[in-house]
Amino acid sequence: MNIIRKTRLGLLATAVSLVLAGCFDSNDSGGQSSSYRHVASPDWRDQIIYFLMIDRFNDGDSSNNDQGTGEFDPTSDKKFSGGDIAGVQQKLDYIAGLGATTVWMTPPVANQWWDPAQNYGGYHGYWARDMQKIDEHFGDLEQYQALTTELHQRGMYLIQDIVVNHVGNYFTYSGSYDPAQPCQGFELIPNSLAAGQSLPPPLNLNQCNSPEAQQAAIYHWTPQIADHNDLNQQLTYQLSDLDDLNTTTPAVRDYLKQSYRYWIEQVGVDAFRVDTVKFVEHDFYNDFFHSQNGILEKAKETGRNDFLSLGEIFEASTPYNTEGEEKLIAYLGTQEKPELESMLNFPLQATMSQVFGGGRPTAELGFRLRKMMEMYPDPYRLGNFIENHDMARFLAQANLNDLKQALFTMLTLPGIPVLYQGTEQAFAGYRDAMFENGYREDGQQIDSFDSNSDMYRFIQKLTTLRQQHKVLSRGNLTILAEEKNGAGVLAYHRHIDGNDLLVILNTAQETILLNRMETGLGGNTRLRILNTLNMDESQEIVTAEDGTLTLPLQPKSALMVIADGSGQPLQQDHAMALATDLQGKILDTDFTITGTGTPGSQIRLVIDGRLGTANSITVDENGNWQGLLSLRHFQVGLQSHRLALYEEASGSSTADVHFQSSVIFPDLPSITVDDSGDAANGMGGPMGNYSLPEDASYDKVNPQLAIEQAQVYQVGSNVRLSLQMASVSDTWLPTLGFDHVGFSIFIHLPGQEGGLSMLPKLNATMPGGQTWHRQVLAFGWQNSLYSSQGATSDQLGESITPAPTITVDKASRTINFDFASTALGDPMSLDGIQFYVTTWDLDGLSSTYRPLQIAPALWSFSGGTERDPLIWDDLPLIGLSD
Repeated sequence: MNIIRKTRLGLLATAVSLVLAGCFDSNDSGGQSSSYRHVASPDWRDQIIYFLMIDRFNDGDSSNNDQGTGEFDPTSDKKFSGGDIAGVQQKLDYIAGLGATTVWMTPPVANQWWDPAQNYGGYHGYWARDMQKIDEHFGDLEQYQALTTELHQRGMYLIQDIVVNHVGNYFTYSGSYDPAQPCQGFELIPNSLAAGQSLPPPLNLNQCNSPEAQQAAIYHWTPQIADHNDLNQQLTYQLSDLDDLNTTTPAVRDYLKQSYRYWIEQVGVDAFRVDTVKFVEHDFYNDFFHSQNGILEKAKETGRNDFLSLGEIFEASTPYNTEGEEKLIAYLGTQEKPELESMLNFPLQATMSQVFGGGRPTAELGFRLRKMMEMYPDPYRLGNFIENHDMARFLAQANLNDLKQALFTMLTLPGIPVLYQGTEQAFAGYRDAMFENGYREDGQQIDSFDSNSDMYRFIQKLTTLRQQHKVLSRGNLTILAEEKNGAGVLAYHRHIDGNDLLVILNTAQETILLNRMETGLGGNTRLRILNTLNMDESQEIVTAEDGTLTLPLQPKSALMVIADGSGQPLQQDHAMALATDLQGKILDTDFTITGTGTPGSQIRLVIDGRLGTANSITVDENGNWQGLLSLRHFQVGLQSHRLALYEEASGSSTADVHFQSSVIFPDLPSITVDDSGDAANGMGGPMGNYSLPEDASYDKVNPQLAIEQAQVYQVGSNVRLSLQMASVSDTWLPTLGFDHVGFSIFIHLPGQEGGLSMLPKLNATMPGGQTWHRQVLAFGWQNSLYSSQGATSDQLGESITPAPTITVDKASRTINFDFASTALGDPMSLDGIQFYVTTWDLDGLSSTYRPLQIAPALWSFSGGTERDPLIWDDLPLIGLSD
């Protein structure tokens, strides 16, 4: 979620008249040609959005970089880096070449350049000091008008990011807060504005002790939000201490409407992205957009009859639930009292991240897509995205194939695709600059506008296909296949006006058998390949006579095909048969099955499509075979499965037989480790001398990072690591259900080659000289599994799947990590496997470990140096055995 501030814009109402078909003109003071300033709205379903941060995109005018107040430093992640509006205009060929048709930019308005209270700068645009001006670092009104004019000349459009919830951080509170005495503890922050700067009316009425400010009620006189579960705090308290506008006050509403109507009229903005939507009351949006002096009325005056608003509500949904969707839909309003036009699809983004990057069951994504189509009034106008500037990059928690699968999916779904700058260059740094000499996490200040890079070309092909085939932007969506037990197949059908297109993915790291999938198409339908990922593009694909499709899918693959006439299907050999009655059985122990087949042939017993690891059995001379269904590698719980017989030589298979397995952890743990008291009372670290960050949301008495007890449960090759913490909090509404603690869990797998002793990013090594082969990184918004391959002291290893399943019981202060057999390499024995558990905290935006320094700080640990171990609490090595 963004930390944003806006200031007000002056009311400049000018006559607007229609001068050309689809083009409108208005008076302006910028001196630029305005024949393309105002154009009719596009069909938003067909748009592809490129989202960029002005300061981190491209530096087109170096003369505005440094304003002389110490706010500019391209080597710092906290300060201005040099990007500007002129730089955006210079790279429109690059953006258009990728296939994007609309540019969404972070707020260009004048910002607070440096916040001395939080030691951070407003380079991002979300801490407004004047909503009627362009920030001096970004350019001027004339340059902004020139950008819009050229976009419209190219047939492209502009989305401006806006903030209505807050402005910059100009006041704060100290001590306890009493709502009955709202000025008690109130403080204006010294030097929050650079010399010569001031807030315009009415934003300047921010002195709580002033009778005029009290009467004007421009702000909520409240401290920062301490608990995001509290609706009153969410709507009226300060988000990250940013000064919260009182949007129930008519003067504030008028100011915001005047401000944002101005950008439509003077610049020709075509849509708004609205930041921090859920922190403002519903009634505001109805008034802001739909009143007679609201945003939509101004848009219509300029010829924009479909002015889009995309709201940001940073909320996800738990698997097979829709709490996130319900929150988003509420801010669309009702027919009688409408609010925003559409939303950014955060629930879909979170599920895609977990499925493609974490190896979660593809059925979770299938569920999310079905609910998207069922629940939203118009799912085709949702903003679908994979990553943005307020979260860790996808490649910080997944690998290139995972990212390509996510992009393949996003660009073939209903909804407006949103591409974040740098995705097309496989960026892993969440706010890295694209231009040479701009800020980069890795310190490499290089030019990154490579139109020939592999990822750029990969996206370019997908956007071209989306533009060529309207079925992708407008067609119906039907889920055809999904896997409930983990990574595997996901397939869906897009259909419109006689056009049928199928998208088929395999998210597993092994070959998966797509077995007799109902396609909804006729028999012998030829499926012409439009695009692939890790699949043979030259193969002939034809549905069977009954319209089904059987196809081995390579690991981490994707396939886009379109119905194109008829062909000759593969002839199925039905000599194989299963003799054992397995249908509908519930297995709680290993089970022997028998069957028949062609003597001497090789039959694979394919469970849940897992062809790559399926047992191979030779049919004897009498045409009989026998096999074993071992439950050792089955997941815990009551799981539904399917078994198919597959003969690789002929490519023939039998229909799936469905059964269930019941695997449960024992009631008693196999290992218990007592760790109480060694990292509590606000002190931690290897020597017990570290202090927590000073922000009030950290529990100083029973820190969220302190482990009190660990228990290990085992069944088959599945392991549950159950950690009881000193406290568990969820004040920031974390996706995984806990915040203010991150777990780095290292796993030693005996018999495996390689392995490392050093611990990436922690300034530490494994105890006793042991090595690790797997690492889990888990905090409130991320759950990832890495191998030791490619890991260094400051770099995580290669991302692999599946990450553990995490469950939280806040009442018992327990966090469970369930490791499926596949996460541990499908071992035949647990003997010698060891776990090393450490805790620290990570920044929820950047997914980086919070720093350690000598002096106390708001968001940094103290009591050590940057070279000391980033470990608050740890457990001794936990060794397993069968």
